Amino acid sequence: MKTAGVICEYNPFHNGHEYMLGEMRKRGVTHIVACMSGSFCQRGEAAVYDKYIRTRAALNGGADLVIELPVSFACAGAERFALGGVYLLNSLGCTNELYFGSECGKTELLASLAEGLENEGIKKELHKGLDEGLTFAAARQRAVGAVMGEEAAEALSEPNNTLAVEYIRAIRKTGSGMMPCTVRRRGASHDGNEVSEGFAGAKYIRERINAGESIRELVPEKAFEIYSASEFPPSTGGRMKKLEPMIMYRLRMMDEKMYASLPDISEGLENRIMSAVRASADLEELIGRIKTKRYTRARINRLLMYALLGISRNELSEAPSYIHVLGFNKRGSEVLKIAKKTASVPVIMKYGDIRACSENIKREFMLEARADDIFALTSAPPGICGQLMSHKIEIL
Repeated sequence: MKTAGVICEYNPFHNGHEYMLGEMRKRGVTHIVACMSGSFCQRGEAAVYDKYIRTRAALNGGADLVIELPVSFACAGAERFALGGVYLLNSLGCTNELYFGSECGKTELLASLAEGLENEGIKKELHKGLDEGLTFAAARQRAVGAVMGEEAAEALSEPNNTLAVEYIRAIRKTGSGMMPCTVRRRGASHDGNEVSEGFAGAKYIRERINAGESIRELVPEKAFEIYSASEFPPSTGGRMKKLEPMIMYRLRMMDEKMYASLPDISEGLENRIMSAVRASADLEELIGRIKTKRYTRARINRLLMYALLGISRNELSEAPSYIHVLGFNKRGSEVLKIAKKTASVPVIMKYGDIRACSENIKREFMLEARADDIFALTSAPPGICGQLMSHKIEIL
């Protein structure tokens, strides 16, 4: 039994994801655990399909067990996103390897970058770039180039490489015994608007879905059947369009203290947001007024989502406190059987399990339930939104 984990969003599960899981099998992995975002994802947006639809697609596409990455880690920057996923997979107590995609396909290079980012020279150059007004990503890439050379800097220009480095850093930070392993990304680029070798990036696929166009050739056939059978598919224009009035209302009801308490707020950014909120009629205008070279769209989206979900900086936990199972197959049940003996945090199989947990776990789980309830408003017709997120566990 060789168990490996992946940290993912599967938003949606597509051909590239199936390819990666297949490569893991070729390398001798017998059991695959996917730690997946729930209702909201890292870009600060609602997932294109609900988490149970995406769980079914993952289980049919090669995963054996799907556990949920809590929303306060899923809807976060790369460092916190990676830390939450690594911590949960390690908490199972039986995960041997961590797999991730990358543009370079070189685990050794990524590991050297993870180690190099702790170098004091790089940290000094990074702060210098930030003081000059560069984005964090641009400042870090320049700092790495100055200290480690152009190959290392070029690797950090690619999004999957960057996230891979954070996974390795999280393994080191948590003291995990998981071995980092990478699979080289094939076909289209992460944010590209093209199809190559039958592969397309998730962003492009979501755009096709939101435009009402077919994605049949871009996802596994079984996944396409699952998406097509969805009772509550995303409407034309996407789920965020439905959330827009709620977000604008929430922002206009907040005071300065509430803005300042949001995670990732710094350098007076709350004042910039407050000013933009009063002058903007919709989300696109609002983001346009806030966005600068320093403050990326993804960061702003996450801040707006924190506001909508009522997530404050003081409420953020340093690490997930429980493992929430979304679905599993026969091999996944074998992992769970072992995890019942080895897991270092409670394994939540159903809502009733929460009753016996600590108050801290109950608070974190209720935040997840709140996120699910808000997600339910993005597509369900009036009167039946409660049916959308049934809090069930998918078993295949």
